[in-house]
Amino acid sequence: MSGIQLRGVSRRLGSWPGRILVYTMLLALAALFLLPFYWMLATALKPQQLVYSFPPDWLAGDLTLANFREGWTALPFGRFFINTAYVTMLTVAGTVLSSSLVGFGLARYGGRLANLLFVTVLLTMMVPPAATLIPRFVIFSRLGWTNSYLPIVLPYWFGVPFFIFLFRQFFRAIPQEYFDAAELDGASPLDLYFRVAVPLSRPAFVAAALFSTLIAWNDFLDPLVYLSTLDKFTIQLGLSSFRGQFIAELHLMMPMALLAMLPVLLLVALGQRWIARGLAPDLEK
Repeated sequence: MSGIQLRGVSRRLGSWPGRILVYTMLLALAALFLLPFYWMLATALKPQQLVYSFPPDWLAGDLTLANFREGWTALPFGRFFINTAYVTMLTVAGTVLSSSLVGFGLARYGGRLANLLFVTVLLTMMVPPAATLIPRFVIFSRLGWTNSYLPIVLPYWFGVPFFIFLFRQFFRAIPQEYFDAAELDGASPLDLYFRVAVPLSRPAFVAAALFSTLIAWNDFLDPLVYLSTLDKFTIQLGLSSFRGQFIAELHLMMPMALLAMLPVLLLVALGQRWIARGLAPDLEK
């Protein structure tokens, strides 16, 4: 498409009919994506007798919060939330610290060996987690770590390939003059990391923390494999157990699923600006 044609399309979209068309399409897509969430919210607030009514009553006037109280006490969801928060904090701390250190080393101390190591790290991203599930389980079971949080948290303290890539690209965007000036002042490699790289890469750290929080909070497979007692369950395992015991109690299941989603929704809503900045470093420098 030529430049004249592109300018013509831009002018048509910039006119009022074009804007109305674009906004109408966006609103339709937004409504389509929000429909499941609305159904979950409506089910969580409906009395039990209205949940299975047909045709569905989308705008029920009889709303109740009793479903939240009854679902919360059906299983120890308070314990599930505490366990999940504990696992998430350890996972985020390990992911950000280890991945940023590895990314800093690969970005600051380049060379053929560093590039080879970086390519090797990227190649590990192609290995599906299910392929290493059995070997990991055998190792951790022989160490006696089953039914504990160590197999879930510890791997994140040795670097995550995606976040290593993220930090390496961000650190490479920092002007070399900053590091040279710090080295002239006698800064050690750790000083370069803590006093130069970290303060200038806050968007990358925030984005990595947000993404790793989403991963840890929503993780289901690893807790399912390694945890076996109810008092150690995370929120995802708790929801799965709830569904197994109260499979026909949608009016109780939906409030708990909604509560499990709220921290993630709030986190994404508050941190989306940092996510965009963390994923878009200036690579020209």
